[in-house]
Order: sequence, then structure tokens, then C-alpha cells
Amino acid sequence: MDDLDAVKRVKRFKHQSYAESLKQVHLPSALDSAGKFDHDIADDNSYFYDSLHQWRQLNLSPAFVQFANKVEPLSASMPMLLHNWRDVVRYWQESVDSADHEALPALLECVLFPSLPSLPHS
Repeated sequence: MDDLDAVKRVKRFKHQSYAESLKQVHLPSALDSAGKFDHDIADDNSYFYDSLHQWRQLNLSPAFVQFANKVEPLSASMPMLLHNWRDVVRYWQESVDSADHEALPALLECVLFPSLPSLPHS
């Protein structure tokens, strides 16, 4: 009995109301999504060009490879991309029109989310 008396009782759980427990939850904010663009790129580079290179490693479909071959020399730097944006958009439209289901995710993500390439969905 002496051993039981020597052990202190420790409360592991504390009763909280639902509102109190929700205050302790920290969910990511939509404003934190700006942090996705925190990775720095060189001044003479662009997110589009980085995304194009990353998707080149992930997607080898013929439509995407043709698009990348046409667009890569036109978008090697931000000034070149701004200067050739009409041609890039024209090549992108042609590629999307003729793209199969394998090339479409890469084509869309290169333009819509250029700094966020993800793995192709299976």
C-alpha cells in the first residue's frame, strides 16, 4: 500500500469545450500560400522556365516534348519570355489542341501554376 500512496495522480486529459479545442487548432491559411513562391530564382530566369525544365524530366509525351522544344529557346530568361509571349501562347494553344491525356496536365500546370509542378496523376 505504501507504493500506491507514494505515486501521485497525474491528469492526462483536461476537459475543454469544443470552441476552446478549435482555438488550439492551427490550420494553414490561404494567405500562407504565398509562401509557395518563396523559392528564389535568378533575376534572368522565370518560374515558367523552371517549371518547363521540371516537367521535361517528368513528362515525355510527344505533344509536351514538341511544345518544350519550341518554347524553351523563347523563354530562357524573363526578358525573353516577355518579348516572345505571343509566340509562347500560340505554341501553347496549338499544343493543348493536339495534346493527349498524358501531355495535358504538364501543359496546363506549366502555364497555370508555373512554380508548382507536381507529379503526374495516375
